[in-house]
Order: sequence, then C-alpha cells, then structure tokens
Amino acid sequence: MQGIIHEIQKQDFQMKSMFFIKQKLWLLVVIFSLAAVNQKVEAIIFVSNLGDFWTEAGIGDIEGLFPGGNHYGTDTAFFTTGAGNFSVNAITLEFADDSSYSAPQWVNVQLFQQTGRGNLLLGSFGNPVVNPTPTQWPQSSHPNAYTTFIDFSPLGQINLNSFSQYSVVVSMPAKSPVAAALMFANSSAYTSPANWTMSATTSGNPYALGEYLIMAVNATSVPEPSVFGLLALGCLFFGFRRSK
Repeated sequence: MQGIIHEIQKQDFQMKSMFFIKQKLWLLVVIFSLAAVNQKVEAIIFVSNLGDFWTEAGIGDIEGLFPGGNHYGTDTAFFTTGAGNFSVNAITLEFADDSSYSAPQWVNVQLFQQTGRGNLLLGSFGNPVVNPTPTQWPQSSHPNAYTTFIDFSPLGQINLNSFSQYSVVVSMPAKSPVAAALMFANSSAYTSPANWTMSATTSGNPYALGEYLIMAVNATSVPEPSVFGLLALGCLFFGFRRSK
C-alpha cells in the first residue's frame, strides 16, 4: 500500500515539474518574441532640412528672436506625419553665434497638434545640447560668425499620430538677457524617409516671410504588437489551459 502511495506521489511530483517547465518555456517564447520587436525600433530623423544650404551671398538668412517677442514675435514651423505612430526624441534647430546673438538655453520650444478646434499643446522642449553634425558655416572655418545645430529634448513623453499636422513654436521669454538668432532656408528642400512633409514657417518677422526654419524632428516609431508576439501570447494561454 505504501508503495502505491509513493508511486502516486512520485507521478504527481513529475506532473507538477512538467507543468512548471512548460510555464517557463512559454514565458521564454514571449520574452524572445517581444525582444525581437524592440530590437527593430530605432530613433531616426523623420523630416529635416538641415542640409538645405543658403545659396545666396553671406552666411545665410539669420532672423532674431527677441525677449518677450518684441519686436518680431515668434516663429512657427509646420510638419505633417506619415503612416504610423511615433514618440518624439528631439527637435533640432540651427543657431547663429556671434557677438550679437547667442543663448539657445533661453529659447522656448513647444509642440502643438493642429486640430479642428485649434492648437493642442503636446509638450515643451529643453535641455539644449550641441548636435555634432557640421553646419555649412562651422566654427572651425568661420570663428567670428558661425552656426551650430542644437538639439532640444522633450520635457515629457510626446506622441504623434498618423497623417497629422503639428507645429513647432519657438519664442524667447521676456526675462532673457539676450536675443537668439535662428537660421532659415529660402526653399522647401527637405528630406524624409517616411513621407513626412514640412511647410513654410509662419513668423512675426516680415523679413522671414515664405522662408523655412532650419529644423529636424527626431522620433521613434511606436510599433503595433507583432503577429508573432500575439501568437506567442495565445500559445502561452493555450499552454496554461492544457496544463491545467
């Protein structure tokens, strides 16, 4: 009798062990499938005119941003997304740096979504850092008057939708001790690997009428759950059901 009980306990222990092994195997399938999806997600520049060089004489069209918007107000640059959902990583702008202008750290950068009811503020950007991409007028070649690309990071999560129009509004707060100078292009020559578009900038400065703010939008695609990932989750659920 004791032998029979021992054999039953042994079989029960083996069944429980197999159940836990199956659980771990199915869990590993899900982890590897989701990891495979995440490895495909990369941050890239979805729309940019950083390489649209000024073709006329001089360093290019430099337009000032003055404290409190006095006297030329703000600059508003527009872009439209393509298919997919995205998370914004950075907005890149080009600043002129000489004895008259500086201080990108004082600039306000905000992102709005254009809606049927108006403009919806999605978030602000800050923490400006130098983007090492060389400009057409780098400091090494033009030590007295040069330009620099500056990256601004979102201060919170900012997501973008498919085929939607957005605006980047750049201004200078009234408390800024100096003005800043942004670079503009005189054509609509932008690049996009994902069919985003860029429109002419609206500016309070009449001298920037019809021009394009030098700007790039760096973002990450937010993938939909992969078929393989969903299949793995389904198999995991089915495996648990059968094990029970």
